[in-house]
Amino acid sequence: MLKIIKKTLLGFFLITLSDPVFAESNSLVFEKIVCSINVNKNNLQKLSLDIADNEQKRSYGLMNRKDLKANSGMLFIWKDSQIRNFWMKNTHFNLDLFFLNKEGEIIEIYKNAKAFDKTNIKSQNKVNFVVELKSGEYPLLIGDKFNCVFKDLLK
Repeated sequence: MLKIIKKTLLGFFLITLSDPVFAESNSLVFEKIVCSINVNKNNLQKLSLDIADNEQKRSYGLMNRKDLKANSGMLFIWKDSQIRNFWMKNTHFNLDLFFLNKEGEIIEIYKNAKAFDKTNIKSQNKVNFVVELKSGEYPLLIGDKFNCVFKDLLK
């Protein structure tokens, strides 16, 4: 009888404590876009970015992924330009966040956001796009521009 009660309670707690976003993530499908960027003015790099273009995808982001392949990351898209907030909850690796204007130009950078940190990362400027890449992978600077069809992404 005690075993049945323990199993029942364990099941109840697992259901109650499960993260609803994680449960929904199994059905999320991220489209991809290939962008390029000049690194150090002469080294053109191509990046494969998962597109987070709705609230559910933006909320989930790169959470619960165990790794991020080289030359890949995530592109967050909003139709309106606003101050943006991020955190690293359930993110297994450090990231650099690049805040972009509607033309795809980097106007702000947050370097080395720590894995699993729940501290709010807030942009200082209003932006339409944010790109997350593995920390330290690209020495990008303010003014560098991602070459994607950004105007089409805002439709």
